[in-house]
Parts: sequence; structure tokens; C-alpha cells
Amino acid sequence: MKRKQYSKDFKIGAVNQVLQEEKSVSEVAKSLNILPTMLSRWIYEYKNNGDAAFNGNGKKIVNKDFQLEVMKKKIAELEKENEILKKFQAFFIDQNK
Repeated sequence: MKRKQYSKDFKIGAVNQVLQEEKSVSEVAKSLNILPTMLSRWIYEYKNNGDAAFNGNGKKIVNKDFQLEVMKKKIAELEKENEILKKFQAFFIDQNK
């Protein structure tokens, strides 16, 4: 049995129904006759790779600059969280003295 393949336009259209039209994943998946897990994976890939998503046949071609920007944002977010935890730890230690 051959696996069904979906075009990039089809995938982006499905993703946009969820992200822009604010429909539920299950609602869109049911209307397109696809699995909700597949649509969730497409959404994840689109959020992480933007226009570089869905380049074909399981071979991910990711824009390196885009990937670098995503990683920089994640590092900045983690650094902020780390600072918050350090402040909380210092506050907690002061409260227990």
C-alpha cells in the first residue's frame, strides 16, 4: 500500500486553518480526512521552519539563518528563566534564615 503524499500548499492550507482561522486541530483534520497527529506535526514543523517547511519527501531542508535565529531566541528565553530562578533561590534562602 502506497503512502498518501500531500503537497506543500495543502499542508500550509491546513496549518493556516488552525493558526489563522483558529479552528481546532481535530476539526480541521476531520474535514480534510487526515489524522490529527499528522496535522499537529505539520503545525510544529511550520512553526519551527516557517516557509522552509515541507520541502518534500521527508528530507528537511532548513534555512540555516532561520534555524540560528530560532536557537538564539530560545537561548535568550532560557537565560531569562535562569535569572528568575536565581532570584527566587536567593529570595527563598533569605526567607529561611
